[in-house]
Parts: sequence; C-alpha cells; structure tokens
Amino acid sequence: MGKFNLVDFAAHYQKGFRNHIVSIDEVPALIESFKRYGCYATYFFYSDEVITHMSAQAEESAPTIAGYEGKVWAPFLPIDLDHPDLAPALEAARQLSNFLLERWQIDPNAIQIYFSGAKGFHLMLDTRVFGKILPSKNLPLIFDSLRRHLALEIPEPFRDTVDLAIKDRVRLLRLPNTIHEGSKLYKVILSLDELRCLSPAEIRKCARTLRTLTLTDETGFLSTADVIENPAACHLFQRIRRQLKRLARKPFDYRFRRPADLAQLTFPCAALQTIWESHIEPGYRNNCAIRLASELRLLGLSEDEANDKLFEWNERNGVELPVDELRSVVRSAYQHRFPYRYSCRDDILRRFCPLPSYEACRKFVGARTAPYARAKQPS
Repeated sequence: MGKFNLVDFAAHYQKGFRNHIVSIDEVPALIESFKRYGCYATYFFYSDEVITHMSAQAEESAPTIAGYEGKVWAPFLPIDLDHPDLAPALEAARQLSNFLLERWQIDPNAIQIYFSGAKGFHLMLDTRVFGKILPSKNLPLIFDSLRRHLALEIPEPFRDTVDLAIKDRVRLLRLPNTIHEGSKLYKVILSLDELRCLSPAEIRKCARTLRTLTLTDETGFLSTADVIENPAACHLFQRIRRQLKRLARKPFDYRFRRPADLAQLTFPCAALQTIWESHIEPGYRNNCAIRLASELRLLGLSEDEANDKLFEWNERNGVELPVDELRSVVRSAYQHRFPYRYSCRDDILRRFCPLPSYEACRKFVGARTAPYARAKQPS
C-alpha cells in the first residue's frame, strides 16, 4: 500500500525487544540475524506517521510505539486459535477453514494456515477478499468485529479458542519459520490437507524443521499469489464498516460509577464478580482479563489503576498471565475513544455467570446500582 510499509520488528535477543520500526523488506534479513529465534512483527503496517509519534514520545522517555492511534493497513486478517491441549484449537481451525472455503467459497490462495509452534494456529485471511481496503484508524476495530463474527461460525465447544484480545494496532505476531522460545518448534505453514488429516502429534513433528512458503514472501505478510475478491466477505466488511461509522456519530455518554474504595471492588455483573474472585484456567485467561479491564474502565479507573487491579487479580487467584500480556490487555481496553461494555449475550460472561435466569440478573444489577441511583436524586 505504497507508503504503508513499516512494521515494528521484535526479537527475543534484540535490545529492548521491540520498538524497532523497519520496512517490511528488511524483516527477512533481521530474522536471519537473530537465527530465527523468537522473532515477531506487527501485522498492521504503518506510514512515517508512526516515526513522528515515537519521536514525540522520545522527548520524555525512550521512543515507544505504545499509544499510537494513527492510520494503519494490513495485508492479512490474523485469527489466532489457542488451546493448551492443541486438539480443540485444531478442530476450530478445521471448522473455520471449512466455513470460509465451502460456505463463503473463498479463493484457496487467500488462506494461509500456520501452526504457531506451541498451542495453536494462526489462520491468515488475505484482506483482498474484502475488496480494496484503504488505510484507516478504524481498521483495528473492523478486524476485531470480523473476528467476532467469524468466531460465531465455529461450533460452541471450540469457539473459546479464538483469541479476541489481539485487536490493538501495535500487536505483534510470531513470524513464520521462526523458533518458539518455549517449545523450540518452528511456526510452520500447513496445507489444507495437512490441517484436515494430521493429528496434533504429527503437526508438532512437522514443526521440527523449516517449511517453504509458496504463496507469500519470507515474512508471511506479502502474498505472491493472485487473490479474488469474495462477495460474502465484502458484504460483511462493508456492513461492519457502516455500523462503526454510525456508532462514531452517536453522542456517547458513559456515566462512570467510580468505587469509593478500590480495595473493595464490586461489579454490577455477577459473571465479572465471579471472574474477579476466581482462579481462571488456561484457555479463558485472556478473554476474562480483557472483560475485567473493560469493566474497570467503565467503573472510572484510570489505565494505571486498572493495571494495578489486574495484577492483583492475577496474583491473588493464581491466574499466571505474564505481566507484559496483562499490560497489553489493559492497553487494548483503554486505547479507544469509547469504552466497550460486554453484554449478557457474551459467551464468556454466560459461562461464568452463577445466576439462573435473566430476571435474577436484573435483580442483581439493580441491587448493585441502587445506591448510585439514590445518590443522584435531589435532596
């Protein structure tokens, strides 16, 4: 996309790990220089505007891409499917690829499927199937909504494998044919036949060596194949884009109900209260963390305060999410102009809700919010 050719490259042994803005053309040489170990890049591409942003940050501290809110563009929509046992993530990848190929009849050249090297799969959908996509500030929001719509096409038992926390515009993605720091396996490309036929053990065996990329360059981000626009994909993309435009025009008025004592947090949602007080098993941790962070913002906490409360939740309940991942979740919840509220229709909240019915939910919420309603009444 012309001037949108910059990415943030990161590597395990690179000084500072990230905040290394380079042209996408420079990435293959950087991968080799770090011996393919723990190499990442942002899947959103930037213009020179990101360098201006980092230069402004450098006046007060070290240059950082954090907080960048400018226009971005992307050649692929990544869908991350994770599960500690791998088998559920494998089934989810099969179901989603079948939906795209059989129901939508997507051009097979538009789908790149990778084993991540550890516990999941990256399904990369060429954005050309959505028509001509221009750089936009709203593209991360559109991608987030696209993932949520596509996740609903996966059968419910496997739907939770979709990572919905990768929506911010500075999110890194592991690069193909690079070594996972934990498993020491490569992130490798899989054919559709391999995805459908191989077992988790056989897929891990494939990941012991490099595999040639036939439809993209070495970064996995620049396609070398022709891809046909898809009517179903275009329709969904345009519908989501129109909905976001309408939402942006509405005069949002969020009335924050900041707790008087942050040491005694209570949530108006019973499911979130359960999540706040519980140990969360792998497979649900990121999804629960982003919902807590969003609700903390709606309670009127600052981003720093939300970080502190999520760290407290993580340690108290033995959730064991890495600190950097928690910070990324909070940043994702706070980066947009308007906070996001998860409804009772949300699958994760429904899973953790202890209440038996919608009526019980209404009573619970009413009891939690009644003190605020009384406080607003004139004396």
